[in-house]
Amino acid sequence: MFSRYLREHYSVPAVYRWRVLQVQPGERETVYIGEAEDLIRRIQRVRTPARGSKGGETNRRLKQIFDEKISSGRTVVLDVADFEPFEINGVSFSSNELEDRFKRRALENPVLSFAQAEKQEILNKVVDPVRKAVKALQRLPRSQLREVVAALQQKVGKAG
Repeated sequence: MFSRYLREHYSVPAVYRWRVLQVQPGERETVYIGEAEDLIRRIQRVRTPARGSKGGETNRRLKQIFDEKISSGRTVVLDVADFEPFEINGVSFSSNELEDRFKRRALENPVLSFAQAEKQEILNKVVDPVRKAVKALQRLPRSQLREVVAALQQKVGKAG
């Protein structure tokens, strides 16, 4: 599926940006910004998303959006963050250190902020942690839910 060159050079941790190119000048650019432990595997997951897998929802959503854009004559490109090494409060960042998931995520967030400042249409979903927790609790069997509630009540009782 991927050439030898791509596999050799891009099977690496990365911060990346999918971008739907503008057709008209001044049109808002559509972007998805992310980080990956292995960029080639990440691309493959978007191109052929698995059904029902964790994270599959985002992959299926992106594939659908990109397929629609491509079928309407738009071009989708992938940019990979390329930056000079730098340091913040004694913590170094370089492309050689992107195996560290926390560093990748630390770099992903400013890129999202830049896209927002540039008024780009951002495809990333914002996850509400409370809503996510409630959904997870709703999926639990009643017996497990009772155990979780009891444990939370104990913790709240100790903290109060």
